[in-house]
Amino acid sequence: MSAVMIYNNGTQTTKCPSFGDKENRCNQLFQWILDNYDGIWHLCTPGDGQAVIFKDKVDYSYMMTLIAICSYEFKNLQIITFEVMSNHLHILMCGSRDEVLAFHDMLKRKLRMYFTKLGNPVDLNRFGCANVIPADSLDSFRNQIVYINRNNYVVDPDHTPFSYPFGANSYYFSPFAYLRTNGTFGDLFIENRRKLVHSRNIDYPDSWLLFDGYISPLNYVRFDIGEGIFRDARHYFHKISRDIESYKEVAALLGESVYYTDDEISTIIFRICKQNYNCEKPALLPSNAKLELARTLHFDYNADNKKIARFLKIDKAIVDEHFPFRR
Repeated sequence: MSAVMIYNNGTQTTKCPSFGDKENRCNQLFQWILDNYDGIWHLCTPGDGQAVIFKDKVDYSYMMTLIAICSYEFKNLQIITFEVMSNHLHILMCGSRDEVLAFHDMLKRKLRMYFTKLGNPVDLNRFGCANVIPADSLDSFRNQIVYINRNNYVVDPDHTPFSYPFGANSYYFSPFAYLRTNGTFGDLFIENRRKLVHSRNIDYPDSWLLFDGYISPLNYVRFDIGEGIFRDARHYFHKISRDIESYKEVAALLGESVYYTDDEISTIIFRICKQNYNCEKPALLPSNAKLELARTLHFDYNADNKKIARFLKIDKAIVDEHFPFRR
């Protein structure tokens, strides 16, 4: 645990930073970012209507390398975190909005060239329609990081927010992740460097660390900023695993539908039962209260009809009758 050293009459003592000390440090860092950069931006390409882009590990690995390449070209941008999904991208950056958009244009152009060279052109029209929203407060900044770092976890039951390999999420507050390297870019023969970046241009740092077939996020993601925005590792863990309500705000700003895991929906249901109905579990609710709770789950938490029927023990035909457009 970090500590503040205090000397009284030559005696050294240790005092753990208080909640206020930690929060003040986070606020100072946030203010430093605002003073030194032209904003904090969450760039998200739409998943709705976009066909699968990254079909296998080779595609994902190239996208990881491509983000590193574009980051190298845009040195005024600082990447805080990102996550590559099968058909869209989330990335959080500090810098000017214009440069964020230019970064995205380069990413799209090089990605199109990659698929064309493979003889497998992919429709990237939706990928090109990026949504860019600001993180204009400390809480918003934290929520954006958490929203991105848990993005795959909510749709893939085989991963936690700490295990998904195609993003920066697994490095957050994980010192062992810093040991995951397979040599450097300079270790590769020239032909292998060209294969890695899919270009004859290999004018990139020899010191770049490699991992599992791509350029490691350790080379270009500002984990010092991303982690520093949280009071400590425990605060981050709480936000990413328990602070369920914070995700709704980000999803609304992005125009996305927020998704919750079964465990999160269960937590929401039991909390609402206790707070709104003074009831221990949904099975004890009267029918009218169950339907009212079903509406809350449908409209506020994007739960599908099967999930509502299963958790509230309501006949699915009744749920379908109330919400006919989401079966």
